Amino acid sequence: MADRGDVLRLKRRLGFGARGEGESVLVVQEDELGRVLPTILVVPLDPAIAAHGGRPIAVRVSAQEAGASVDQVALVHQVRPVAKTALAPGVVGTVLPRTMAAIDRALRYVLSLG
Repeated sequence: MADRGDVLRLKRRLGFGARGEGESVLVVQEDELGRVLPTILVVPLDPAIAAHGGRPIAVRVSAQEAGASVDQVALVHQVRPVAKTALAPGVVGTVLPRTMAAIDRALRYVLSLG
């Protein structure tokens, strides 16, 4: 399916991101769980970077990493499960290790894990 750090597109809108563009999500779930569960934990990506004002719960993701035409922001505080059937086939991007490390720090903050 997809591995941690991969960017996928949703088949239908969940209500974030610009209209007319496919909504993207970043996989944050551990790889083995992703292979056995019918859902996968993701955070949404949003191109409205300015709206999130450098909050520690919003991590910038380059356009190249996101498989998009513009830079995005990972909205870590909106971590959620989605059914694998809600995802379009194929990986559109993969974040760099330094970006995933920043997302991990934000996840620890959001989940109060130290």
